[in-house]
Amino acid sequence: MATSQSTAPSFFNFLKEGLLLPTRNRKLFIAVGAIIVASTTLLLLGSDLAVQPLADEIQLDVKALNGTDPGSLEYAKLVQEIQDDTKELLLVSAGYLLFAVVVSSAVRILLLFATVLTYSGEQRATFSELLGKAKAQLKGPLLTLAFVYVLEIVYVVFLALMGALLVVLMAKQYFVLLILASLLVLSAAISFVYFSFVCSFSVVVAVAEPGCHGAAALGRACRLAKGKKWQVVLYVAVTCALASVLSPVHTLARTCAGNSVAVGLLLGFVYAVLMALVQLFAVCAMTAFYYERRENIDSQLGDTAYTKLSTEEANA
Repeated sequence: MATSQSTAPSFFNFLKEGLLLPTRNRKLFIAVGAIIVASTTLLLLGSDLAVQPLADEIQLDVKALNGTDPGSLEYAKLVQEIQDDTKELLLVSAGYLLFAVVVSSAVRILLLFATVLTYSGEQRATFSELLGKAKAQLKGPLLTLAFVYVLEIVYVVFLALMGALLVVLMAKQYFVLLILASLLVLSAAISFVYFSFVCSFSVVVAVAEPGCHGAAALGRACRLAKGKKWQVVLYVAVTCALASVLSPVHTLARTCAGNSVAVGLLLGFVYAVLMALVQLFAVCAMTAFYYERRENIDSQLGDTAYTKLSTEEANA
């Protein structure tokens, strides 16, 4: 685990370590896993019961609008209903998004403390000990999470503005500039995937290294991930592929719910369990990647040099 090795780990080693990590403290991860399942189920129910019905209703009204005479009273009524439903959808979606961010962030930090606690050698830690450690060191990960959320929002706004620029260039028929801007947007979108990984990775750093948070944790995460872009690509590809493979289960659950609520709920719960397992694996694999890179730096610089570097970066 966290001990130094004479030989470099294989390219896929961090994925294997992430898969096996929960087996080193089954009781702890069963408790944490139950929380992940409960939160995932809650968020899915919130989306399916509060957000999705409004979106479906707007879609049906738009379809009806296309077959209605624009000069009729029915047309004006449909337009008004679409406007009202859209306003309601925006409000409900904003509330749901805020709730989802709070819940998912809390669960994510708790899971990170569990993985770091286990990987660092405390394989018999109890759930109460996990809560105590998380409570004592909560400030750093929270600040780091808030910091990277802001950065990701800024990045998304930038991509949206670039997308708007493409629309303007297309309307003006500036094809040369359109091609150049499209390449820029594509490059920025690809970079966003890597940037999102580093942002998530920085939260692992904040949990594993108390006192290192915010910009210092993000800088450390960049240094640890430097030169390992293909392992980052592998991580993103595997986790996204797992989520995509499970997506039809959720679609099937929503479809079956129209005929049988019990079957729909059962399939929805199965989907929540499977997605919880994917989330668990993703966090465990990222934690294993952190310790793998940490060990590599320790072997190159020595423990004393790394500790000094950590202190200097945290105080920068």
